Amino acid sequence: MIENKNRSVGSSSITLRFRNDILDKLKHEAAQKRISLNTLATQVFATHAEYDAYASTSGMVSIPKSLLIMMMNQLEEEEVQKLSEHIARNEMKDLTLLLRGEHSLSSFLQTIESWLRVSGFQYSYHITDHDRNHRLVIQHEMGRRWSLYFEKLFRYVFAELSLAIKPEFEVTDNVIALKVRE
Repeated sequence: MIENKNRSVGSSSITLRFRNDILDKLKHEAAQKRISLNTLATQVFATHAEYDAYASTSGMVSIPKSLLIMMMNQLEEEEVQKLSEHIARNEMKDLTLLLRGEHSLSSFLQTIESWLRVSGFQYSYHITDHDRNHRLVIQHEMGRRWSLYFEKLFRYVFAELSLAIKPEFEVTDNVIALKVRE
């Protein structure tokens, strides 16, 4: 491994070896996404470092989306709210601490963004520097019960964080949008 110690720009270079079949697949994916192989590799390694390395340790598992939709649709709205509260109070703080080393608004939203990337949901996340507003829009395409689940989960976590300004939510059957200020 060759390493460049040029840390003033926040990056270093290394040389890696891959099996030919894996390298061919990576090159093909990079070409499909119209990004460089280096950019793809950076994304893969960042996802591993930010999420994958800790996901199984924190109790995350991979389950087919259709199964999750069917299971959630069997619950009454009150049960969905209780589930959201349970996960917010018993899982989210631990996950955020494990992945980010602190439990704050920013670290929680960074954890959610990492999860969204891995899950393949369409989303947009913007932070405005002048007023520290966070705007997150998630297009989950999983139905009304999931929108309710996400909204309540976020509300419980934000309440635990004792935010000075109440977050704003917009919810449809397949999208949840929130705006919250640091």
